[in-house]
Amino acid sequence: MRREVALSWRLVADNLLVALPPTVLFAAAAATHNDLPTEALMTGVGKAAAVGLLALYVFEYVNQIHGGTEDAYNKPYRPIPAGLTTAAGLTRRLWLVMPIYTLLGWAVGALPWVLLWQATVMLHYRWGARYYLWWKPFLNCAGLVFPLATGWQVTAPLNATAWLWILVLSPYFTLAMIYEDVRDMEGDEAVGRRTPALVLGPTFVRWWFAAFMVLLPFVFYFTLASVSGSSDLEGLLSAAVLGTVSWTCAARALLWHGRSADRLTFQLHFVSLVVTLATAPLLLARA
Repeated sequence: MRREVALSWRLVADNLLVALPPTVLFAAAAATHNDLPTEALMTGVGKAAAVGLLALYVFEYVNQIHGGTEDAYNKPYRPIPAGLTTAAGLTRRLWLVMPIYTLLGWAVGALPWVLLWQATVMLHYRWGARYYLWWKPFLNCAGLVFPLATGWQVTAPLNATAWLWILVLSPYFTLAMIYEDVRDMEGDEAVGRRTPALVLGPTFVRWWFAAFMVLLPFVFYFTLASVSGSSDLEGLLSAAVLGTVSWTCAARALLWHGRSADRLTFQLHFVSLVVTLATAPLLLARA
């Protein structure tokens, strides 16, 4: 049991911050926006956490089954390079979790999003390595759209407000997310993978990422906060807090280089997403 817990933690640790909090926070936003009682909010958050965690497991199983060689360079602590399991072992776990994930999606009323995510990760299993350059951005965008839609859906019906936040934030953060390839250049080059960092160069990608992070609080305020129905002060304070994180990301990307520094900067990018979504239950709450 202890070995399985250690394996699971190593499996999901890299992407836990980007996968679980967004689903949970958007479930809370759905509750406050629809003025639901505390019990409904807690129930929605619980459902979102359970579905979000299984969605992450499904993705990581598929993502790491063929990733042993690259992970040996970039992420040697993951289960396969660490010697905790094999590709066949992850495959068995994947087919065990898949039906559980499907049944849970049906039980909480999010089955369409669960099925769409399952289809997406299975396409990643088939296409991820071969068509990485154009497929990975699509996967990253789907990996934001589906959890956010799921989190809201398990709490309340999706509406125009939910879709505005989803369709603004998902592509925006996806465009900035190519920065992750700067961190993983050594392993990507070893397996012959074509990534933006290797094709366009790390300097271009760093400046691209920094530009998106500098602009983030402005895009957030003018497209989301200012039309949320909250006060101007609440919107401006939210944008200011977000700016402290996103501008730190921009500065780090340009000034601090190296695998450890880039890994921390990319995790801070995830923090900026979490901070953005943490404002949603407050800004979208009905007075």
